[in-house]
Amino acid sequence: MKRFYILVLLLAWPSAANELLIKPRLCIEHAGTPCVLQLTASWQQAEEVCLYQQQQPDTPLLCQQQAQSVSLSLPIAEDTHLLLKKPRSGEVLAKRQIRLLRVDLESGEQLLNKSRNGWWLLQ
Repeated sequence: MKRFYILVLLLAWPSAANELLIKPRLCIEHAGTPCVLQLTASWQQAEEVCLYQQQQPDTPLLCQQQAQSVSLSLPIAEDTHLLLKKPRSGEVLAKRQIRLLRVDLESGEQLLNKSRNGWWLLQ
């Protein structure tokens, strides 16, 4: 009886098969310099699946059954999603968001001065 409960728990446990791991998930763009994210992707599937970028849903970045720390170089111009899909049916198995953060290094002195003076909040 104990084995039966363990089997039921294992079947009910969420499967990691549809897990898509992306690192990092933040791309920092400095003023005037486009962001090219060097990311690592990993997943495990029983059949071949493809990784797509949301802006190019018909062009796979990579197709394979298992990906263990695959490195990709991906230019990012805006927040985007990476989709893990079955190539034949188009079924989305997993989705991860990559955020773009724009940083203006020239505004650093202005921000520092504002943070020193509390009155800027009233402007």
